[in-house]
Amino acid sequence: MLLKIFRSQSPIQFLLILIIGLLLWTLPDRGASIQPPANFDSGIYRYISGLFVASSSFSRTIAFIIIIFQAALLNYLLIKNNLAAKNSLLPSFLLILFYCSTPSVFQLSAPLISSFFILLAVAELASMYELKYAFTESFNASFFITIASFFYFPAFIFILLPWVSFLIYRIVSWREWVISFIGMTSAILIFAFFYFWNNKLLNVWTSIIQFFENPLRFHIQLSTPEIIIWSIVGLILLSAIFNLMNHVNEKIIAIRRKYLVSLLLFIISILSFTYADSNYRFHLAFLASPVVIILNNTLMSRKKQGRAELILWILIFAVIASRTI
Repeated sequence: MLLKIFRSQSPIQFLLILIIGLLLWTLPDRGASIQPPANFDSGIYRYISGLFVASSSFSRTIAFIIIIFQAALLNYLLIKNNLAAKNSLLPSFLLILFYCSTPSVFQLSAPLISSFFILLAVAELASMYELKYAFTESFNASFFITIASFFYFPAFIFILLPWVSFLIYRIVSWREWVISFIGMTSAILIFAFFYFWNNKLLNVWTSIIQFFENPLRFHIQLSTPEIIIWSIVGLILLSAIFNLMNHVNEKIIAIRRKYLVSLLLFIISILSFTYADSNYRFHLAFLASPVVIILNNTLMSRKKQGRAELILWILIFAVIASRTI
């Protein structure tokens, strides 16, 4: 039923998005309304959280706006690059559903803000394949990722994304590589000037040195219901990844390579959890986009729609259970 609505490109899709959005507000919220400043937020998020911490409802509203913009951007990105059906809002629905999964993901946090800039970088990389010269896209992708790292420094690991994407797209021109480094350097200089102007450059530099001295900060502690629920979701995702890998060679070269970049984004997102420490629930924001891209492909490409419909309902009930148990 749900997939038929998304496949028919019916206006009812907007109603479903509204319903799932309202669930974000009405389901039990057992967490804090805002992520406390972490050791890796590089100072920018500390300033933002200081503005919003006095009003939990305002901080939730800001988080909701970021999520809606991210859902719209991802939906547009997939349709533009022929990775989703035209006029279908299934990617937006899946992304908002993902953010429903735990209260922490739907709260203002440094990873949530960073994930939006990373998605902007992914949009630049996706449009790179068809271009003869991808100078602007190379610059923008590295620039956005570097900005993301200054909200939440562990996001810097995503700088691998444009560089490996060049290899996937078979971009061998040295100019794109140099321009990528220029984009990264430009963002660093902007933030360095900001910190210097506010007399905080030395503090940030010290935090960066400490980060690299002890980079592995993996810490996850889940309850038994959470383990069960996320194991179910993990199995569905694993099946979706295998489905994509088994059929990716059937697609045209451009689509194939864009999916490979999406899988690369997923792998880097998983690797980034080694830096999550106690913020692992907020850190889930990095998984949202790659998970949605993979699941959307599986749900829309399965010939047996009954099985795909069942998968979607299992995901919905798993999300509801994760918020209520």
